[in-house]
Amino acid sequence: MDELKKRILKDAEVGDGDIIRVDMFLNHCMDVELLEDVGKALAKRFKGDKITKVLTVESSGIAVACFTALALGVPAVYAKKFQTGYIDPDVYTAEVHSFSLEKSYTIRVSRRYLDEGDRVLLVDDILASGQAMLGLLEIVSKAGAEISGVGAAIEKATKDGADVLRRMGIKVEALATVSRIEDGRIVLKED
Repeated sequence: MDELKKRILKDAEVGDGDIIRVDMFLNHCMDVELLEDVGKALAKRFKGDKITKVLTVESSGIAVACFTALALGVPAVYAKKFQTGYIDPDVYTAEVHSFSLEKSYTIRVSRRYLDEGDRVLLVDDILASGQAMLGLLEIVSKAGAEISGVGAAIEKATKDGADVLRRMGIKVEALATVSRIEDGRIVLKED
């Protein structure tokens, strides 16, 4: 994904605590052509895995999940962080801690949209500590569904989330990997 890597090096910013900000093209102000390519690239890495659903957590991963689901021809589902009147009260839940927000919250997916017949691909914009993915794994397990793998636009190798998932035997694919942050500058892993 050369175009994604170019955009990271050109536009991404490093915030306090080495937070990587890609909101100018990936998850707030979205470059939809780039996101479509990201979705196609992730879908290609999981081609043949018989995926029936793509699952993410609101909100930053939704666009990546939608374009990945579109490329796979399956529905995208996202776990909500807040119980609202718009979501069925019969839900699967998991607790997730966000290091970037410095708080924990409950994520929830309606039981209507995930069941034991599903083969699920978990997707996010950035995979860092992996807490969101672990919460989604718990929800998929509660539903009795199978995990196909985890796909991310960006893996932050300075955190251990991807390694934890790989040690669990889960296939993890990232389109770009941040190997380190040096003097406030992002350094990508070379292929």
